[in-house]
Amino acid sequence: MSFSPLSLAFAVAPRLPLRVVMRMADTGASIAARCGGTMIDRLRVNMARLTGTEPSSDELRAAVRSHIRNYAEQLMLGSRGGTPLLEGVSFEGFEALAAASVDGPVVLALGHSGSWDRAGAWVCAHGRGIVTVAEKVEPPSLFERFVALREGLGMEIIGVAKGESVFSTLVERVRGRSVIVPLLADRDISGSGIEVDLGTQRALVAAGPAALATKLERPLFVACITYENETSTGADVRVRCVGPISVADRERPGLNRVEALTQAWVDEFAAMMALKAQDWHMMQRVYVEDLDPERLERARAEHERKNR
Repeated sequence: MSFSPLSLAFAVAPRLPLRVVMRMADTGASIAARCGGTMIDRLRVNMARLTGTEPSSDELRAAVRSHIRNYAEQLMLGSRGGTPLLEGVSFEGFEALAAASVDGPVVLALGHSGSWDRAGAWVCAHGRGIVTVAEKVEPPSLFERFVALREGLGMEIIGVAKGESVFSTLVERVRGRSVIVPLLADRDISGSGIEVDLGTQRALVAAGPAALATKLERPLFVACITYENETSTGADVRVRCVGPISVADRERPGLNRVEALTQAWVDEFAAMMALKAQDWHMMQRVYVEDLDPERLERARAEHERKNR
């Protein structure tokens, strides 16, 4: 039987009061920030590349707290103790997003920021359906717990492994339906991502949102999710959503529509995210300068092959 600390946390945390879980997460985050390590170094580098400014030690500690707070909230969502998490969410631009989904699917590009599961639960609670993709994690039992949690909140989940494509499945699942399709796309796991300007440097992001919106001939929106009113026992969630994204006034020589649309939503996301970079939970390599050269060349070749 496979075991992971997160599997244990999933079993134990929902039995505890929400304030206790959030305080434990805050304490753990403080310890992790002091200890440092490879992932926290990567978080620091990504924040600096996004904003152009090296984060202070306080900002880095706040970023670690934000990251671990998100995990703690995922553990509690769907449990009796986690009911308050469905409150304290403000969603700017929801009316336009919901209206765009009335006559068919609308695609929503997201980054790994704030609490996307709380935002998704709020959307479902306000009468809109969600269909999304989730990266498969190990062990499989842990992934099944994540799926069960999200499905319990009203979302439909399609699992995808690194290097795998579920694009055709997603197209068929959402075509003609009045649903919102949020896709975490600030990191590419397909092996055929698109190079864009993300903040101050070039990065490799997923083509999915722009490709899906183009394939379905449907609107593309983008949202940035951050925390507000943070304390040691919780925080509110703020969603800022803009769209539909247009490339009419952003044409760039040499870019096809999917590439131009991807750069357009990334521009919007980066501008919003830079205002509170501590809530960007990016502990992986996304910037071109940090990527393995062989992986980057494979991604470029695969992207070129798909766009011939």
